[in-house]
Order: sequence, then structure tokens, then C-alpha cells
Amino acid sequence: MKTISVAVLESDYESFRHAARARGSSIAQLIRDAMSQFRREHFDDRGPLCDVPVLVGHRLVAPLPDRSEIYDEAFSSVFAEEQS
Repeated sequence: MKTISVAVLESDYESFRHAARARGSSIAQLIRDAMSQFRREHFDDRGPLCDVPVLVGHRLVAPLPDRSEIYDEAFSSVFAEEQS
């Protein structure tokens, strides 16, 4: 493990201190857990979308819009601003 030093706000320190005490953990462990979660969510490579599990038994409540409907909705405000 690598050791780091971080300056934090007093209010953040107190929040982590209370949370660590409630979990029976150390503040350092809470911070390690938070850093690991942040890394997984923001840095780790994500696989292709087709690898995301699909919930079996769920159906669409309405048909999906086609590409032209999506473009119309996305760019309608842009065109309206240019016309003004």
C-alpha cells in the first residue's frame, strides 16, 4: 500500500469520524473504500454496452423514437435560438 497525506476540511473529517465509528471501521478504511469506488466508476475501463446484463421480463412501455425524432428534439432549441 502507498501512504498519502491529504488536508481536509474539519467538517469532512468529523463526518468521516462519525461514519467510521458507526461502522466500526477506521477513517482511513472509509477513505480507501471511497477512493476504490471512485476509481471503479470513473477510471476503470468499461466493457462494450452489449455486455451489460439485460433485465429479463421487462418490456418497453412505448416504442422507441427513431433517429429523426431524436435529432428534432435535440436540435430544436438550437434552431429556435438562431432564428431569434
